[in-house]
Amino acid sequence: MRHMKKLAALPVAAAIGLIFGGSAALAQSSGNFSASINTTKCLIDNVDGTLNAGIGATFLETTIKTPNSSSTALVVRPSLVTGLYTKSKVDETTTSSTAYAGVQVRVLLDGMVVAPGTPVAAVAGANDGWVYYDKRWQQVNQNFLNQIGMCAERTDLNCSLELIQSTLSAHSLDFVAGNVGGGLHTLKAEWRFEDSDTTGGNSAACVGPGVLTVEQVKTFSTGGGIEINP
Repeated sequence: MRHMKKLAALPVAAAIGLIFGGSAALAQSSGNFSASINTTKCLIDNVDGTLNAGIGATFLETTIKTPNSSSTALVVRPSLVTGLYTKSKVDETTTSSTAYAGVQVRVLLDGMVVAPGTPVAAVAGANDGWVYYDKRWQQVNQNFLNQIGMCAERTDLNCSLELIQSTLSAHSLDFVAGNVGGGLHTLKAEWRFEDSDTTGGNSAACVGPGVLTVEQVKTFSTGGGIEINP
């Protein structure tokens, strides 16, 4: 009974170590973790659908320290709320109007492209590594407004057809880097906007809130490892 009392008096972690084989069990770790969070919100105006606010910067960045092991890998997850706004307008003289908007994201590990961005592990150029989180393309066509006599005869009339769309969506995607080596690594998630400014059409995009998480994991040959297909 005295022996049992002594064991119960030990700290919980030490007691677990004794039960499962001593200090070796305590040395096991699920891996390092880091995160960068920006809570700024992208908003839609409920009156005209335009986008407001959003994160002013175009990236989130964090660091993580990893052990010197060939089986060390990183799972990087940028999670973003993206906002898209598109407006297409036609009138008696404009028969077609197109608008598109998109948000592209990439992850860089110490300045190099992380999969599924391509080319994988290359030093990032301006157009390398980008993947779409969200994109919209819309078009409005008309072939009747110029047939309405009053539209051509009276300049005070506004004969037009207009399509406006605004959306907010939350997106995330796992980027994976294997065999990262030991030391302190910088992870950066960058985004850029794609939008149109054509005749009768315009668009906009925004981002926020945003979260960048990085988790250190182990890969083993018996578990399948990391496979990247083109």
